[in-house]
Amino acid sequence: MAYKYKVTIGMPVYGVEKYIRRCILSVLNQTFNEDIEILAVDDLGPDNSVDIIKELQSSHPRGYNIKIITQPQNMGCWAARNRVLEEAQGEYIFLLDSDDYISEDCIEKLYIEAVKNNAEAVYGSVKPVDEQGNPKDIGQDYLNQPYKVFHEANELALFANQELHPTFRDYIWNTLIRQDFIKKNNIRFKQAKFCDDMICSSDMIPLVKDAVLIPDYTYFYVIRENSLSNYQYRKTIKLDEIKESFRVYSYLKNKCLELKDKDYFETRCTKGMILMFYAVCGALKNRDRVHPQLTNSTIKDALKHPLYLSEILKFRKYKFINLAFYLINKLPAGLSVYIIKLVGKKKHYI
Repeated sequence: MAYKYKVTIGMPVYGVEKYIRRCILSVLNQTFNEDIEILAVDDLGPDNSVDIIKELQSSHPRGYNIKIITQPQNMGCWAARNRVLEEAQGEYIFLLDSDDYISEDCIEKLYIEAVKNNAEAVYGSVKPVDEQGNPKDIGQDYLNQPYKVFHEANELALFANQELHPTFRDYIWNTLIRQDFIKKNNIRFKQAKFCDDMICSSDMIPLVKDAVLIPDYTYFYVIRENSLSNYQYRKTIKLDEIKESFRVYSYLKNKCLELKDKDYFETRCTKGMILMFYAVCGALKNRDRVHPQLTNSTIKDALKHPLYLSEILKFRKYKFINLAFYLINKLPAGLSVYIIKLVGKKKHYI
């Protein structure tokens, strides 16, 4: 297939007036010599984000590469990212969030590795920063990657699931992905108010055969204190938000059901349960601010194990962790939550 551009860079745009200029300029000022397509998906936000993009579209020497796509109504990041996948005319696609920004040589470095290794996906390293661009430690060392090349089925997934401690990021952004791989595997973002990038990444990683990781920081991940996921900065948390969180993490937890024939199945299953446990502890920590009330049965149901007891008993790794999760879910709701709180406090999650 002939592509109009070598690379399409796409982003959702909603309520990012404070950040969008820095983001767009980081894309426009790339050292990559080929023409790039920039798709800014207007999700009908309440501020002047799109006006700033239009100004750069007319004033910057590469502004002609910007295309603004307007959604029919506000639909969320997942739908905006799908519009990028549907309308991209680049051989490779790169997604970023419009409150973040990339290094000047980001696309050049990722593209060189993609061509050299015939890669389906190339992952750059990520530098967390505050809103002023200062480095910020968020305790995610795995954002700093080694240089690695994968050319075998399941090799990337094995690397990502080699142990319970995270060894690979689960964000879809800062990844140069070959468009024919996306189309072949029908990669799409699932409907979710948040974490749609984690869901897409969990769907994609088992499918990738040819991949490259590079240690170069190509993406600056801006930590915003008023982020939707930071419960602690709001006086009231809607119960629907907690339930949506549980729904998303349930998807990630239940994903292991599709991976039973993989060597990393037991590790991936256990990580899914632990991730849900974190989500449950986060909800319990802020339970007094949840309205309407968050019930014990809702919390207990969130930790339901996706496997049968007979399947867990066959585990060679992490059997007792999974048995503990399984048994906690079989207790009365009040007792189940009591034990979850005890463990969560001991682990300093609550």
